[in-house]
Amino acid sequence: MPEISVDVLRDILDYVDKADLATMCRVSKIFCSCSQDVLYRDICVEESIGPRVHHTLARSAHLARRVHSFDSCYEDPDLAMALQNMTSLRNLNLPTGIYMDIIDGCTFKLDSLGCYGVDNHNESFQRFISSQPSLKSVTFTMHLDPTLSLDATSLPNLTRIKATFPWLPHLIPGRPLNEVILISYFSYETPTDLSFFALSTTPIRKLAIDYSYLGLTPVHLLASFLPSLEHFTLTVISHKTVFKDEGVCGLPLY
Repeated sequence: MPEISVDVLRDILDYVDKADLATMCRVSKIFCSCSQDVLYRDICVEESIGPRVHHTLARSAHLARRVHSFDSCYEDPDLAMALQNMTSLRNLNLPTGIYMDIIDGCTFKLDSLGCYGVDNHNESFQRFISSQPSLKSVTFTMHLDPTLSLDATSLPNLTRIKATFPWLPHLIPGRPLNEVILISYFSYETPTDLSFFALSTTPIRKLAIDYSYLGLTPVHLLASFLPSLEHFTLTVISHKTVFKDEGVCGLPLY
């Protein structure tokens, strides 16, 4: 073709593998710009290549601005600058064991955030969460800081939670939750008051929970907390058994 529109070129590049995208970058300035948009859009960093990727994104802001999804299992001194350069970032999974002050100075507005074992015992975490009104999905596997206090206006658009149990009473009330996935590391927990499930501003339709958290909660009471539940996953960790059914425990599923 003597000419190809940029819109058509972008559609084509969505189907090109990474090796060929790198080749496309050497064709022309237009091909390079469009190919880089695709090449850097979604980045998953393994530890073996972490230093090189972080270094590139920290030193080349024009490339970092193209990143929409970033998942890294590696932490090094370049990561903080790389994150600050990712102004268009929408989905972020942070490496295990980092301090949340690494995101101080970042200006991106996220749709989803995953924190796996990060240190949330500082003001940076709370300040960051409060500055992310567009967050719709969070995954928190780290322990909850007992001093954490989420403002009532924080996370106003949160619809999906995947977290350990202590997070749920802090994240569900006053927010439009649709899906809640409980991450449990212990089989038998002390029976817990689950009434906070009813404090979501919209009906929770999907729930995955370990049997140990149900404790002695009567079925009819649980159903009153979750009147619009459609998908219910009940796990029994001690037996490594997962039950998925419509109508488990007599809940009114539609």
